[in-house]
Amino acid sequence: MSTESTDPVEPPAVVTPEPAETDESPKNSWLKFVIVGVLAVVLVGGGVWALTALNSTGVGDCVSASPKDVDKPDGDWDISSKSCDDAAATHRVAAVLANAEDQCPAEGIYEQMSSGGGKSMCLMPNLAEGNCYTSSDDGAFKKEACTKDSPVKIVKKVDGLPEEGSVCPEGSSELRFSEPASVYCMGVHE
Repeated sequence: MSTESTDPVEPPAVVTPEPAETDESPKNSWLKFVIVGVLAVVLVGGGVWALTALNSTGVGDCVSASPKDVDKPDGDWDISSKSCDDAAATHRVAAVLANAEDQCPAEGIYEQMSSGGGKSMCLMPNLAEGNCYTSSDDGAFKKEACTKDSPVKIVKKVDGLPEEGSVCPEGSSELRFSEPASVYCMGVHE
């Protein structure tokens, strides 16, 4: 007896995979190209705007400034223009020097740094009467909420440079700047 079958054998069905659908239609490729192009323009334009904005920064304008390396305050700094009311505005431009060899005024706490284009700026702390501040590791005064633990409060600001010791209330100390001529009376928040 034979076990062979006389039925015809059908070959196994061949399954051909259908091409996977992708989002790479010509329309989507074009959209990605446009998005990348717009982002590139925004980034380059933003960089040019930042350089232009800093080069057009003038006396009285405010900036956020801090050394890139706290251990090297004489090195490169990160600087960006800010509104003077912004809590991040750590410094105010006190003077714009014609060249990098010129020096900031002797009386006051100034940071001298290059703003690009060969000119230098003298930055002073951005202080305002009635505000409280703490000094950070990089030496900048940081605005903070006034509490009983606040280390420094500007209790009075006087324009000009009156005789030392003649304008600040008792118990406060003077912080004098020759440019712009001003005196800040620093006291303790009560």
